[in-house]
Amino acid sequence: MIHDVAKKLNTVLTPEDLALLQNAFARVCELRGDSHNSAPAQESAKVLISLYQSGIRNRYQLVAMLTGQRFP
Repeated sequence: MIHDVAKKLNTVLTPEDLALLQNAFARVCELRGDSHNSAPAQESAKVLISLYQSGIRNRYQLVAMLTGQRFP
């Protein structure tokens, strides 16, 4: 999903970037109970990419920002 959304947004991401974002995306979907192909999951993917591009590079922080979990 992250790769597809990045393509739609014309975002260039390295394989390492994609791996980090995919891991964060999977965790967000798990915590929210969203299917990876659902509309809320697609919106989460967009937000994750946007946050990542704004400089937030920590997977745990990204997940916390989308789920309300505490960030250590």
